[in-house]
Amino acid sequence: MEIRNQRKFLLGLIILILGSFVIVFDYPQIQYFNNLENENYVTLETEQKEIFQKILVEFIIGIILFVFGISLIIISTLKRFENGFR
Repeated sequence: MEIRNQRKFLLGLIILILGSFVIVFDYPQIQYFNNLENENYVTLETEQKEIFQKILVEFIIGIILFVFGISLIIISTLKRFENGFR
């Protein structure tokens, strides 16, 4: 495997690491809210429910960054994309 475009590879690696950090740090918080019983979830304040929704959005963005980083790394190794899209 030869890296054809080093800039894309480095950028993909940075985005991949950023996405994995977001996933690793948000997943336990999502599990905490998901494991609450229905009685406890109903008693949560609206502010805490909004925080849970924001964590879900961050998690989805982390997954998107992770996939985008992987795709940039793959594109940087393919010869077809060496000079850009044709």
